[in-house]
Amino acid sequence: MSTRIVVIDDEAEVCELIGKVLIRAGHEVLIAHTGEAGMALLETNEIHCLVVDKLLPQMGGLEVVAAVRRRWPSIAIVLVTAHPEPFNLDAERPEVVLAKPFKNLAAVEDAVREALEAHATAKGPLENLKDRVAAVVAEMTPGRRKRE
Repeated sequence: MSTRIVVIDDEAEVCELIGKVLIRAGHEVLIAHTGEAGMALLETNEIHCLVVDKLLPQMGGLEVVAAVRRRWPSIAIVLVTAHPEPFNLDAERPEVVLAKPFKNLAAVEDAVREALEAHATAKGPLENLKDRVAAVVAEMTPGRRKRE
């Protein structure tokens, strides 16, 4: 099954370029030019990854990221920005921030792959806590080393 990706950018040329790169890499790509149109695509399709520009008219990219994190936490996110200055996104942060102009076209494909991999291996805070507690309990359990 191919990975389905939504690309949201108000510049048609950027959408076309990102779309071609990702299609060539074997992904299925849906394109929107506004945050609202992108959200509509998310409503009606099973999406694995979102590539969204930070600066969009009306509903901005950071608003899209926050909404997607609340509604579809299973979607990996790449935030594209021409202004990669530090900004605080807390729990809604994307897996990857990609600066544009892109260094090369492979950077787009790499960013999506990295976001999908990071999202697939990420665990929520509760799962990480459970893992740490289980490790401590296992270390404290008498006879643990004898069974190994």
